[in-house]
Amino acid sequence: MKNKKNIFKEFLSYLLVAVIGAIFAISLRIFVIEPFIVPTPSMAPTLLIGDRVIVNKVAYKFTKISRGDIVALYSPLENKDLTKRVIGLPGEDIFLSNDGKIYINGKELIEPYLPKNLEAYYNNEHFKLGEDQYFLMGDNRNNSSDSRVFGPVSSKQIFGKVLFIYGPISRIGRVY
Repeated sequence: MKNKKNIFKEFLSYLLVAVIGAIFAISLRIFVIEPFIVPTPSMAPTLLIGDRVIVNKVAYKFTKISRGDIVALYSPLENKDLTKRVIGLPGEDIFLSNDGKIYINGKELIEPYLPKNLEAYYNNEHFKLGEDQYFLMGDNRNNSSDSRVFGPVSSKQIFGKVLFIYGPISRIGRVY
């Protein structure tokens, strides 16, 4: 009889550890980090379709959204999540010149993260950002549905910062 009680107590202790572990893992997934599969080619070659990335969901609770960050957001037009790069910050004046250059408040934006041979095509578009608006673009500029299509987004639509690629194995690494 005593042996059965010990086996039962040990089983309960394992069950308790499993339940605590599950609660921790679920809480981590809901509130802190989220695995995400890149759905479109709009961030190529930085992120490719099918890349598996980790999104830090608390990054912007402690730091500001910065120009050049790759963010995950709820698409304003489609029922899916997207990844885009932050180009414009609140209050800025964005001009997309037909010579393929971007100007922020009249100064050319230098984008070292883009491929050297990228030839972007813009239509002399002008955007004035409001207090809580961000202008987002894909790195694959000629094949990206971004703020040029759906307009600037608010910080509420951005749910995290893309940190690194964890799959496929050949692409594991930090995202810049």
